[in-house]
Amino acid sequence: MVKIVTYNVNGLRPRVSQHGSLRRLLDALDADIICFQETKLSRQDLSGDVIMAEGYEAFISCNRSSKGRGAYSGVATFCRVTSAFSSQEVALPMAAEEGFTGLQDTAKNGKTIGDFVLEMPMEEEGLGEITREELFKVDNEGRSIITDHGHFVLFNIYGPAVEEDNKERVRFKLLFYKILQKRWEHLLALGKRIFVVGDLNIAPSSIDRCDAPPGFEKQMFREWLRSMLREHGGPFFDAFRSKHPERVGAYTCFNQAVGAEEYNYGSRIDHILISGACFHHSSYLEDHNIFFCHVEDCEIMDHFRRGNSENMPKWKGGRSSRLEGSDHIPVYIILNEIPILPVHNTPSSAARYLPEIRGRQQSIVYKVFISLNPHMLKQLPVFSISFIKELAQWNIVTLH
Repeated sequence: MVKIVTYNVNGLRPRVSQHGSLRRLLDALDADIICFQETKLSRQDLSGDVIMAEGYEAFISCNRSSKGRGAYSGVATFCRVTSAFSSQEVALPMAAEEGFTGLQDTAKNGKTIGDFVLEMPMEEEGLGEITREELFKVDNEGRSIITDHGHFVLFNIYGPAVEEDNKERVRFKLLFYKILQKRWEHLLALGKRIFVVGDLNIAPSSIDRCDAPPGFEKQMFREWLRSMLREHGGPFFDAFRSKHPERVGAYTCFNQAVGAEEYNYGSRIDHILISGACFHHSSYLEDHNIFFCHVEDCEIMDHFRRGNSENMPKWKGGRSSRLEGSDHIPVYIILNEIPILPVHNTPSSAARYLPEIRGRQQSIVYKVFISLNPHMLKQLPVFSISFIKELAQWNIVTLH
């Protein structure tokens, strides 16, 4: 069984403080893979207390934009593992990539997942000619981490929220999703299974918004998202809506200024989309796919709603009143019958290897340095020697 959670934390440091530690926050969500959005961390702000937790490997993307908005946006994927090395766990990715255009430093220094390459110059319907600079901007706001878990490729996405009269940002959002769609289509053509989780900042249908006005579904980005879904001819299942097609009042985001949670006045913009074949060998493709065969459950974790706990003060009105917690609610999916992977190690793009973390956190759990002399090495069993030599390649063990 594999459980994945997506959660817009509205600032990772406040959520860590709220729960007492990063480990407690992650354990409270109780999942194998936990995808955070809107972490609001810059690379300069990174420290072990918000990135490193015993039993988890982290992969992060921070805002690199120079527009002076400070620390905003940002995504982080935490993977619960029993071993960071020589592991067969599905939760531990075999590869990871920051951004999705293939232009980030991590991608340039190695292969992109699925060998994705954007041909330049390029043109896109509704956007005209797209420059390389624009593509860099798409990735520079820290809105995506891709992790390849062997049996599926997971996209942790924080979609842009824009005002419709801001033409520059509308173009940015349109480009963001157009290029993202190209990446999905490329992977699907290779036969990959794709999971897309995160705050897409799009409520696809009227049922997903408490006060949807007439013409709500005709908005450009809602039409685009629905075009990606199976019922509209697209490749993806909206896991929650496919499990609960008639459920109303199922919202994941609320206005944090007016205590909207208490009145369930919100929208469903945090999604889990999945596409691809199942693990069974069958010629009946309509009956066999990743959703029908392997999705056990998909639910909104309503107990994380602000004000639900007796220990949290109820909203009493007034714009100065704020409840502790994020203005979003996590969503989870549980998958069954997911096979183990071949033996693999933590990818080099993990947070543990970032200079900002590695330089400051020499005593983090997992980073236990051992000194062995040749005489001691000879006393060990063969399997231990090979394992220690493997650790030495990752600078976890020092051999003298």
